[in-house]
Amino acid sequence: MIPSGIQTVLLPYLLAIELRQPADRFGVTLMFGQLPVLLLLLVGGWAADRVDPRRLLMGLQAVGILMPMVLASVLWLGQVSEPIVLLYAVVWGIVSAFAMPARDGLLNRVAGANVQRMVTMTMGIQFGTQMLGQALAGQAGQWGAISVLLAQCVVLAIGVYTAYRLPPAVQAGPGRASGSIGRELVSGLAVLFTTPQIRPVFMLICAMGVFFAGVFVVLIPLAVRDLYAGGARDIAVAMIAFGMGTITSIVALIRMGGLKVPGRALCLSQFAGCATLVPIAMASPMWVFYLCIFGWGMCGGVAMTMSRTIMQEYAPPTHRSRVMAAFSLGTGGGAPIGSLLMGYAISLLGVRWSVLVPVVGVTITTLTVMSTHSLWSQRSHRGEATPG
Repeated sequence: MIPSGIQTVLLPYLLAIELRQPADRFGVTLMFGQLPVLLLLLVGGWAADRVDPRRLLMGLQAVGILMPMVLASVLWLGQVSEPIVLLYAVVWGIVSAFAMPARDGLLNRVAGANVQRMVTMTMGIQFGTQMLGQALAGQAGQWGAISVLLAQCVVLAIGVYTAYRLPPAVQAGPGRASGSIGRELVSGLAVLFTTPQIRPVFMLICAMGVFFAGVFVVLIPLAVRDLYAGGARDIAVAMIAFGMGTITSIVALIRMGGLKVPGRALCLSQFAGCATLVPIAMASPMWVFYLCIFGWGMCGGVAMTMSRTIMQEYAPPTHRSRVMAAFSLGTGGGAPIGSLLMGYAISLLGVRWSVLVPVVGVTITTLTVMSTHSLWSQRSHRGEATPG
């Protein structure tokens, strides 16, 4: 997650600050960089259900080292260009498409019956280390992008050793995925749409992926550039503010012992998240902008924890990696669409008013889900949450 944090800051910095891309092309470039997640994430879930995720993660961490090395070399030679930066994004997207379901598939092995607590703690660790990566990338203006890319390579190399130290997988049982890739992917998708507890959650995370991902990867960097004349450090501060908000809500959830009605918390977090973004459209000073991102991160922490809890609890063990891959597809896979949508919305409406597009989209989706499903009253399946 440290290299992921570096990626979230360094990529928009190179495109928006160094290469000065306009908003529409900025959104299109990020869309193409995120397409591998959209196209390959379910395949990654299928692979993680068939092979030892530990070995898969070792290989992925090793492959992930290559492109930062290439980009650092190109920068050193003074030959950086949009195609090279795009290739950097695409390779990282491929690595992420296979790494995310492998990590999620490993989580349930150690969680036991206490899924919500383990998911909450894992989310906190992920965002904490991602913020560390964002802080490192925020120094690109002072240290140079080459130094940041080399740091990314070092952390990825450490990740190979870390994955090696994980315990090997148990022998696959008779229920392990064993059919053709097409049949296995279809069976994983069938779980999403035939399980009444999972279906509404998947609808909401798809809306979050399309609308909110565009805010994170497109609107925040362009708002820093166009509204506040900022650079890499200011982009990093905004993204760290989101992570700090997320960790704040996660710490609160851990202290409370979890929530008995995660479906209700998920719905309320969507409405609150939309409300925190509205002040961005009101010519707010930069500190208010950061405060809005922090509040949005708090709501995101609740939303991501509750949605992952429900998916982990109700997914069959034989399909868990594929179901969690679909979860990641809904959140991360919607980013290409969201990036394209937000890029053109900013071109048409400007940075400030374009923030209302995701606010309206998520609000309508949440109201629709609440009126057609029982998510509002959906309780924790395993009952580990305390009355908090």
